[in-house]
Amino acid sequence: MANVTKSTTDVFLGEMWSDAVLEYAQKRMQLRNQITDFSALATGADRINIPQVKEDTKRDKSADSAVTYDANTDTSRTIPLDQHIYEAKRIEDIAQVQSNQSLFEVYASSMGYSLAKGVEAYLAGKIQGHTQNLVTLATDDIILPAELRAGLELLLDQNYDYTDGDTFFYANPKAYMNLMGQGDFTEAQKRGDVVNPIVNGSVMEIYGMPVYPSTDWSEGGTNISGSVFKRESVYYAEQFGVRSQSAYDIDHLATSVVVDMLFGATLSHPEENALGGIVNFKNAS
Repeated sequence: MANVTKSTTDVFLGEMWSDAVLEYAQKRMQLRNQITDFSALATGADRINIPQVKEDTKRDKSADSAVTYDANTDTSRTIPLDQHIYEAKRIEDIAQVQSNQSLFEVYASSMGYSLAKGVEAYLAGKIQGHTQNLVTLATDDIILPAELRAGLELLLDQNYDYTDGDTFFYANPKAYMNLMGQGDFTEAQKRGDVVNPIVNGSVMEIYGMPVYPSTDWSEGGTNISGSVFKRESVYYAEQFGVRSQSAYDIDHLATSVVVDMLFGATLSHPEENALGGIVNFKNAS
């Protein structure tokens, strides 16, 4: 049996796996890129405090009078960096795996997808955990145009503009496909634009909001079957992003690879605060 030497394992570098896994993870991270990222502030701390600046009120200036200074007492939201997730594999015949690009990509994509799925599920849970601005659906997993408009009205009541490009609409697969059958969202003469969802098979946009199907929104029961949220509704940070570590295991004649990341997230407002910029569509049964 040939010895595993430095020359045969040089290509098995942590950076190589980190880059590959990160590439695949980023491809699968969708929610992660639609919220507010404060990772630049995560420098060694186990939490980040984000000031919650209150809305100021203008004053009228009178002639020959001094201006009045406001002394705001701002609260803060804390992002706990407490979500440590990982994926570990023991890969035999590593030199052969490394020399086979297709096989290497299979391992890297699997590990990247696993991490991305963990991040996306955690963020979806945060959004669905918002307890205000609930719209109860008349029929489970069917979001009617009137129900969606009722939800958007709740955003407008809080001075949120759902047409600004930073508002996103997620629905479980059943609810998403039902949107495909509703003329208000798919028929050109009702939409008033050049998009033809019936032909391309994707709703894509409703009332100016991009729409996405996701299995992180469950079907049936009293689950949240869909959510509309603003980019500023969720605060996110990474203590460290995707990293990899590897070591040769002589007992198993294999190489052990561990990829992990440490992150956290919080809602920009408490769950019970209607100002959070989130509307959840909840099943009744």
